[in-house]
Parts: sequence; structure tokens; C-alpha cells
Amino acid sequence: MTEPAGGSSGKGSSSSVITEKNKPTETEVDPVDEGPSRVPGPSCSNKESQIKTELSRLEMYIPHDPGKLRNRLEECSLDWTPVTEVWPNIYIGNEETALDRAMLKTMGITHILKAAATEEDLHGNITPRDEHYQGMDMTYYYVPALDEDMFDISEYFFPAAEFINKALSNPENKVLIHCFQGVSRSATLFLAYLMIQHDIMVENAIDHVTGVRWIRPNMGFLKQLTALNLTLVEKRKLQLREQLKKDNEDTEKPVPELQESKKHIDETVIHLKHCLQKCTLDQRPVTEVWPNVVIGDEHTAMDRAKLKQMGITHILNAAAVKNNLMASLGMPRKEDLLRKVKTGAKYYKGMNITYYGVPVVDDHCFDISKYFYPSAAFIHQALSNPENKVLVHCTDGVSRSPTLFLAYLMIHYKMPVEYAIDRVLKVRCIWPNLGFLKQLAVLNSKLACHNNLFRQT
Repeated sequence: MTEPAGGSSGKGSSSSVITEKNKPTETEVDPVDEGPSRVPGPSCSNKESQIKTELSRLEMYIPHDPGKLRNRLEECSLDWTPVTEVWPNIYIGNEETALDRAMLKTMGITHILKAAATEEDLHGNITPRDEHYQGMDMTYYYVPALDEDMFDISEYFFPAAEFINKALSNPENKVLIHCFQGVSRSATLFLAYLMIQHDIMVENAIDHVTGVRWIRPNMGFLKQLTALNLTLVEKRKLQLREQLKKDNEDTEKPVPELQESKKHIDETVIHLKHCLQKCTLDQRPVTEVWPNVVIGDEHTAMDRAKLKQMGITHILNAAAVKNNLMASLGMPRKEDLLRKVKTGAKYYKGMNITYYGVPVVDDHCFDISKYFYPSAAFIHQALSNPENKVLVHCTDGVSRSPTLFLAYLMIHYKMPVEYAIDRVLKVRCIWPNLGFLKQLAVLNSKLACHNNLFRQT
């Protein structure tokens, strides 16, 4: 799967692959493999080996039963709160929050998913309906769920996940998922969303949420989440087997791609590489590359005193350790820990820092594009408050972290990729690998087609 993003995940990030459905989205947490649809990247000779490795891990996977999931939930020592941001631009809250129009406006909520049965079914406990939000430009989705062990909430897993995913396709949107107290029905639908849209195993999804919010889905809901988890795992294994079969049958068949577009992308990568080579600045531990945004290295990220002195309020770790399946089983591979910065939300406890970790590998074959939109949303949301200051870092602060920051400039400031790189090179020496440059070039081409504001390179 993957890790969650943007918040304070007390138990750490989550990670374990279930499906290939990675879409754009994402506040606070330790993320997952999520992001916009996959873009063409460099082909890797070890693709077959990667598929076999993932399939082998899934075959070894021993899922938690509902009882163990309940024990996992009980490990959470957080106090209950009316509303909590559990993912970038996603909140879980209670009825009072949902009824408070002024608070919703202050929070910037644009979409509401109500996970509660009708007034008659619940004896009038839940009252908010779509009419309550007239004049607020609010998109409303109603799930008539009862908080009972026997209630089949699973029929709403995919529709609710699709509603949330569609809402977050626009980084300006914010979603409130609520029920009566915001601990069972709404939490269950959000956990299903993480599993379906972000490929997170159920136990990792629970760890992520209980790192920032106290929740308590009933045992019946936990059983249905367990069943969903098994379904997604089996589906993923089937996909991997079919992919192996297809690759073996047609290994050399080229991916359909317009030659002119491919040529343009390749030319852009060469141009970007030449731009990077012209930089004569010395490498520094940390540099302010944009108002209230700094790019730094591992030492900067681990120096709590320095972070406090710099006034850092938000940290985007582009070299986070990925809690994959083997790690979940207590058998992390050494290679999973190489060139990673093992901090996490717990490392900054007591510092009032919002943490977002993405498990990027500095390898030209790695698909970093899945984190372009989530990371850009995290930075953008942080900077909506002029008092905040963001550190974007990896181990050296030259490849992974600059790549995500460049994507932020392109997405939120409509900068052509060469302009964005030139802007950063004026103050910091960076060197994204060729695979990352290609994915930035693809993003550049897509954005140019969509808004027609980019200058063609």
C-alpha cells in the first residue's frame, strides 16, 4: 500500500499495496501511494522482479481479524474532539460541527458526507440535511447508516469513497465526513476510502487515523472492513498475476504513445538537464526558495532546536520510511531504510508541527508523480496562513524534495517547468534525477494542455 499524508499520525505512516487505483488528492498524516493518475515514466528492466516481489509479500500477508483491529483501536490514547483533520482537506466530525454553518464557512468546507440514518430511524438524534446548507455552495451526500453491528454499511464503501475522491480532485475543496459523534460510521467510511482510493491495508489505515483522532467503529463495521481488505488484497494479487502473464506474452510491445509528444517530452528533459548543469551554487543544508518555504536536508529536519529557531510549522518529508507489508509483519528490508529520513509525526511531538511524509525513492524508475498533487495541496494549505513556514526535505535536499516543490509551483502558480527550475536555481543547487525530470516534463505538458497558460518549451 502506501503512507498517509499531512497530519500527525501517532502510530506512523501506513503502507501496503492493494490496488493500482491511485488518484489525485490529499493534510496531515504520513501518506500513501496516492496522487493523480500515473504518468508515463522511464521503463525499468526489473519491473517483472518488482511485481513478483510484491506478489510474494501479498501471499505472505496475514490480515488482522476484527478482534485485533479492535485492540489496535484501543491503543489510541487521544481524547475525543468534535472535529479533526485526518487527511489533507478531509475532516471527521460530529453532528454539532455539521450544524454550525459559521464554523463550516471558517473551515472552508465545500463537501459534506453525512453518515447517519434518517431522523425516524435514529429517533431524531441526527438533524442536518442538505436544506440546512442552502446558500453555502455546499455539495452534500447522504449515507443512511445506523450505528449497529448488524447494519450493512459496506454497500456505501465504494460510493462514499468515490464522492470523497471526486471532491478532492479539486485541491481547493474540503470534505467533512460526519455522523453523530464522528467515531463509528463516519470513521468507517473514511477508513474504507483510504483502503479503496489509497491502497492502504486496514490495519495501517486504522493506525493512521488513530494517530490524529480517537475513533471506535463497532465490531460489525470492523468485520465489514476486514472483508473489504481481503477483497482488495485478492484483487491486487489477481492484477499482478495478469500483469506478469501479459508482460511475458508481449514483453517487447511498445506502449502506445504519440511520437511527437514523446519527442517533445524528451527534448524538454534534455533542456532541463542543461539548465541544472549551469548552476554554480554550492550545496547548502537549507535554503529559503519561496516566501515561507525552505528546502533542506536530513540534518536540518532532525535538528529540533534549529526548526524552532527557523519558525517551521509544517514539514514535508520526501524521504519518509514506507511502512510496507514486510515492515507491518516486523520484517523490514534493509533496502527500505536506505536513504530515508526516519522522523515521522511522533518525532516532532510537542512542537506544534504538522507533518506529511511521502515514501519516495530517489531512483529514476520511481513514480514520484503520484505525490505531485497531494504534496502541492499540503504546501498550499500550509501557506494559506501567512504565519506558517514549510520545510520540504529529503536526505540531501537536492532531488526528491526539490521535485515536489517544483510540482507545487507548476500546479498552484501555473509556472512552466523551466521557469520553476530557474526560480529555484537562483538560490539553491538542486539535481532531480532524470526520471523525476521526465515526470515533471509530463506534468508540464498536461498542465499546458489544460490551461493553455504555459509557454511551450
